[in-house]
Amino acid sequence: MENTQKKGHKAFTAGLIFLVISLVATVLGFVFHDEIYADGAWCKSNPSSISFVNSLLRLLPKLLSTFSILFITLLVLYIVCTIVKKIFKGTPRRLTVGKLVNSIIKVVIWIVCVIAILAVWGVNVAALIAGAGVLTLVIGLGMQNLIADVVAGIFLVCDGTLQVGDIVTIDGWRGTVQEIGIRNTKLINYSGDIRIANNSTIKIFVNQSREDSYPTVIVGIPYEENLQHVKEVFEANKAKVREMCPSLISDVDFNGVDELADSSVNLHFGAKCKENNFIPAQREMRGAIKTVFEENGILVPFPQVDVHMDKKN
Repeated sequence: MENTQKKGHKAFTAGLIFLVISLVATVLGFVFHDEIYADGAWCKSNPSSISFVNSLLRLLPKLLSTFSILFITLLVLYIVCTIVKKIFKGTPRRLTVGKLVNSIIKVVIWIVCVIAILAVWGVNVAALIAGAGVLTLVIGLGMQNLIADVVAGIFLVCDGTLQVGDIVTIDGWRGTVQEIGIRNTKLINYSGDIRIANNSTIKIFVNQSREDSYPTVIVGIPYEENLQHVKEVFEANKAKVREMCPSLISDVDFNGVDELADSSVNLHFGAKCKENNFIPAQREMRGAIKTVFEENGILVPFPQVDVHMDKKN
């Protein structure tokens, strides 16, 4: 945990230093524009008798322009992403669309930034863009999975079948949708574990947020107990069980015998709750039913083994 915090602190410090340098470069370029960028600027007139120093000074305009472009890019990203968040705040569907739009905008802005920096350093951008069309075709043929992920992500958002905040089960892994990006979808489960799934691989999933959930629990009773008596005890204490389960939105149902196990008769119970309370509801039901049974002399059995010995004369 400490290592993670240290890394995060170092990354924040490095980012802050880079931002300050970029800001200073932008201000210097604006204030001393003629002294730095004009044809007769001092940094271009070989002010030093050392050729190496003169070479470095001739690079100064390009370096300042590069840092200025990066600073402006970060500023534009912040402003645009803030506006997008304001526009798409509200419902989970709007939040999902907003995050996808933010992802696309970031990619586009950074591409423009790279092209601008290459132009500052003397790269023929027009030829680069023209060649990029052919290169894109070649890369596209080799990156079909990436393209499939992007297209699948767009359809997931547009169809509205998956939204940020939904609780879903994908390939047997249950979690809350944290983000739907242009390539993958992030889920976080009850324990805080994060799973990242490529959008194109999400073929079949269960969205458990659209309707109320029905968590179930299994509670065992001894074989010696009378089943009708147990049912009567539970029905008589149904209101008490509900009071002990604040996560539920309905009474607990007794659904009969689930299994005749080795050491117990397993009874099946269930109730309705909101999906985000699914696991707490199960835990509350187990505790409440066990408490009510023990108060009425119905004990939850422990594993038992009968041993038969062969008596020989």
